[in-house]
Amino acid sequence: MSLFRERRVAITGLGVVSPLGHDARALFDALCRGESGIRPIRRFDVTRCPSKVGGVIQDFDPDSVVTDRAGRRLLRMADWIQKLGFCAAELACQDARLEPGRISPERVGVFFGAGRGGCEATEAMARALFNRVQDADGGGETYERARVGMLDDAKPTQYLQQCPCLVSSYVAMRHQARGPTVTNVNLCSAGAQAIGEAAWVIARDDADLMIAGGADSMLNSDELTGFCAMDAVSTRNEDGPAACKPFDLRRDGCVVGEGAAVLILEERGHALRRGARIYAEVLGFGASSDAHKVTAPPEDGTGAVLAMRQALRHASLAPEEVDHINAHGTATPLNDRIETEAIKTVFGAHAYRIPVVSTKSMTGHLIAAAGALEAVIAVKTIDEKRVPPTRNLRVPDPRCDLDYVPGGARALPGLRVVLSNSFAIGGSNACLVFCAPDDRGTPRASR
Repeated sequence: MSLFRERRVAITGLGVVSPLGHDARALFDALCRGESGIRPIRRFDVTRCPSKVGGVIQDFDPDSVVTDRAGRRLLRMADWIQKLGFCAAELACQDARLEPGRISPERVGVFFGAGRGGCEATEAMARALFNRVQDADGGGETYERARVGMLDDAKPTQYLQQCPCLVSSYVAMRHQARGPTVTNVNLCSAGAQAIGEAAWVIARDDADLMIAGGADSMLNSDELTGFCAMDAVSTRNEDGPAACKPFDLRRDGCVVGEGAAVLILEERGHALRRGARIYAEVLGFGASSDAHKVTAPPEDGTGAVLAMRQALRHASLAPEEVDHINAHGTATPLNDRIETEAIKTVFGAHAYRIPVVSTKSMTGHLIAAAGALEAVIAVKTIDEKRVPPTRNLRVPDPRCDLDYVPGGARALPGLRVVLSNSFAIGGSNACLVFCAPDDRGTPRASR
């Protein structure tokens, strides 16, 4: 029996800030056109970085989203990642048409997946410390003395901007959410896990509404150099928008990016009583750990298999009932091959009939925000009955032999159930299952 059958979890609002637009419709339309948000990184000097392209947000001003004094006061304390998450939550709440005072604050919670944050503040502090030592008269200033001396110039926000938990906290303050508030830092699966865990909070009757999503940015020197050091990124900078090649024989790594995405999750009866639009429902959630290596999944993909099977079991679904998979699909040589094998293990012969898409080919890998952004894309896929393509797939890899929808978007009039995968560095896996809302009140999978 589905864990979400007694208290069904509806999705009533979507908010995104992404390299391909700042609302869910713009993002999805761009994906279906095969557009790419992968561009040269110009925010800092990448001369010595092997990877020089990323999923870059353009033309975005947080003040254009948050227009009141109280909201902007919170924004002033936030770093870039916190601002992205704050604005995505604001857009999702607007999309859900939430009215202040209409919902009991104790029945509203906030779950976020977030990157570690504060990289800009950390770099500024390091630069100031370096300059202080360099400029010391006679070179007598030591690191320790300079560090203590910097307290004279320190600001409280420099520490607060480094706290991932404050993404959730600022959103909770903004919307007076006094229910459960949690920040997940499981890297690439954090956003998906935040959504799945938030849905469980509603299912077990600890909340009626949850603001759930993820926010991250890898476009700073600290994060990008770290990923480059792991040899996890594409170095095909000359390919520009075509650098990220999921499931292609020529793939050589992911392209990192930045963004935020938020879903408003709501107990279905609560949503109907207030006249909310329901995009889709959360039907299943599975989580697992590889318990293997930090940067590589096991060859048999057992962690990914377990997460997918758990999600299907919690959804009371047979594998044959899944119509589409939004793959983790990072374009690393190992991940794409093992994810393909894991899908075949779970779905058997049906795996060859399911359109499997990696939208990271166009957005880049948003790490802690990836699963949340791809959850929004999965919901829009259900809403619009069409599947975006996997961009840049031109030379098929014989070991990746599923239907990855190369070439262009595909209409799927009968699409009802979508599964979305998120697999993280460190071996944390999450899988979400979404289904179309049913006019008769019961999802197909529960009948």
